[in-house]
Amino acid sequence: MFGDQERVTVRELMTEDPQEVHPAAEVADVREWLDEKGYTAAPLARDEPPFMYVTREALAEASAAAIDEPVYEHADRFGLDDLVAPDLGFEGLLRELADRPFYFVGWHGRVEGIVTRADLNKPAAHAFLYTRVGELEMRLRDLLDAETSWQGALSMLQREGHGEETEYDAVLEEYEAHADSDLQLREIDYTTFWQLTQAVREEDGAVEHLPFEDGDAAADALNEVRELRNHVAHYGNVVHNLDADTLASGRNVHELEGTYADIEAMLDALREWADHETGRRPVGAVPEE
Repeated sequence: MFGDQERVTVRELMTEDPQEVHPAAEVADVREWLDEKGYTAAPLARDEPPFMYVTREALAEASAAAIDEPVYEHADRFGLDDLVAPDLGFEGLLRELADRPFYFVGWHGRVEGIVTRADLNKPAAHAFLYTRVGELEMRLRDLLDAETSWQGALSMLQREGHGEETEYDAVLEEYEAHADSDLQLREIDYTTFWQLTQAVREEDGAVEHLPFEDGDAAADALNEVRELRNHVAHYGNVVHNLDADTLASGRNVHELEGTYADIEAMLDALREWADHETGRRPVGAVPEE
């Protein structure tokens, strides 16, 4: 169900053929153009080396005396540190964008694209993250169902605004609503992500298979994943604050990098557990109900 094809690279996220700036254009005009477009950077139009680019930040810092100067005097030459490969995966791109806000993508001596922190909010990134979180959710349910008494944990949680009803009652209600349907699944398949998180917090049998020291640490990480999941599911921004050095409301690229690292670490642990489970069962055997 989930395989290597479920991935996204710089190629799917970058902006192709970025608009170029004429080298002789005045600093003031280019600065205004970058502001209007909301561009982080732009390459200079050149047919031969040295290839150069300008950034909105650098031009914003140019002195009043420099606004009439040709923009190439405020440009930087492309170096290896300015470039990323088009086949770089999501995790690698996150690491790179945590260090600086943009990279150019080039090959065969040409600039073919630019990728910035804002590109992490594109639909391709949403689809990729949703797939990753979906696999995590599926595997967490398998773990809890096999290794814990999750029903007891949810039976201890009152359902807010529903009198004496517990969170397990809510799951059971959903399960029984599908009793006469060919679509009825296991009880645990009707849990919400929040309910899964609460069960993990309380069940040592789950935590011992996850890369966290205790249930509170595991639940804290899963709460961050749940918040990301909700933004992804509704096509909200996964990165709200594009300046990673500014402490402001909303998720920045460093926080996204940390949450994604937790997702991958949990998936690795859950895959290892699943492989162990499969290996210790006789061929053809199924788990007891």
